[in-house]
Amino acid sequence: MNFLKLLAVLLILALIAIGSGFYLVAHQQVALGHKVIGLSTLFIFLVLMPVFIWYRYKDKDLSKFNLQQDKKDDDQDEDWDIEDKSRWN
Repeated sequence: MNFLKLLAVLLILALIAIGSGFYLVAHQQVALGHKVIGLSTLFIFLVLMPVFIWYRYKDKDLSKFNLQQDKKDDDQDEDWDIEDKSRWN
């Protein structure tokens, strides 16, 4: 089974769990329903999403997304005159 298909199946199972949590809330088991909804949401955002992002970017060249490509070791800031009050508004 392809890894993305496995992630899709896990996402569908988490969405089904969220739906069943709402069903439990509607049918007088409010505490259990909220726990199911919360745990399913945590699973989606703390497990599935990071694994998906890692899988999609693991073989990519991310150096082109660097904002400071031209600067090498010239990271010195320009000197600011603290006593110059013309910049203060």
